[in-house]
Amino acid sequence: MEVLIGIVQAFLMGFVNLVIFPWNFFKWLSLETLKEKMSAFVLAGQSHEFFFMLVALIIILIAVGIYRRSFLRATVYGLEMFNGKLGQWAAWFAILMMLQQVMIIGIGQIFRGNEVIFAPLGMVLFDEELQWLSGQLKFYNAILIAVASAYTFIEGGHVRVDLIYSALKRRTQLWLDLIGTLVFFIPSSVLLWWFAWPIAMNSMFKQKPMNIWSSSAKWRDFKWESSGTAEFSWVWAFKAMILVFAGLMFIVAISFLLRNILALLEKDEEIPSHYSFEDGDASLKILKKANVLEKDRAEIIADITEKSAGHGV
Repeated sequence: MEVLIGIVQAFLMGFVNLVIFPWNFFKWLSLETLKEKMSAFVLAGQSHEFFFMLVALIIILIAVGIYRRSFLRATVYGLEMFNGKLGQWAAWFAILMMLQQVMIIGIGQIFRGNEVIFAPLGMVLFDEELQWLSGQLKFYNAILIAVASAYTFIEGGHVRVDLIYSALKRRTQLWLDLIGTLVFFIPSSVLLWWFAWPIAMNSMFKQKPMNIWSSSAKWRDFKWESSGTAEFSWVWAFKAMILVFAGLMFIVAISFLLRNILALLEKDEEIPSHYSFEDGDASLKILKKANVLEKDRAEIIADITEKSAGHGV
């Protein structure tokens, strides 16, 4: 019973913390030392206050969206465009990987070299061995997976095992997507963030080692963990990519949840399950249509009001 009461209190405090967040952020900026600021930061990222504040924000978005459909459409479109632009940017790393691999093979096998030196006017700006550049390709691949996975999901590009889904009615599919997002998609992204946060923080900072149950932090300095080998050795960057992946997948889970709610509410509209960045359909056209309808409605009301006033009504 005490656990249930604690959860309810934390849930309600999420709304309070969301309202007073600007004040709490100002207090954090007002802390005297960098050590105090960073200690508070590394604890906040996996705190239950942060989690319930996000829950409160999602509930408010849903409530306002149900009341005002244009807001719901704009929110879905905004979240999907955010992930989409990041994913399209990350996709360029596939070309960079290919070009760099060709360069490594050319220099190593054709010219029998072992390093790449870039020194305009005698100033060495870049001097790395091919082994380091070869290891760097793994990091490019990590960026592709971490940043572009949400973009791929938005377009419906992830592999899904369909046994009965395609045979169901459209509204049943929407309900299934909505329930699956609430039960599996959102919790899995939250758990991934929760487990990845202390791993990334321990890798980037010198501090008291953290785990998922840590309730105190003693930040001392920046660490930037590396492997100490001749290869690309930014271990901290690989671990930070797990956090990026979890955060972006959480955002796309929320946008997918809101998209399904919108599709369920708009019974007379055929709202697709996934947005197509190539066709530019779905969200953008839906958003424009909503704005046009609201504009027309406002003009009609103004016209009726004006005519009524003219007839002395």
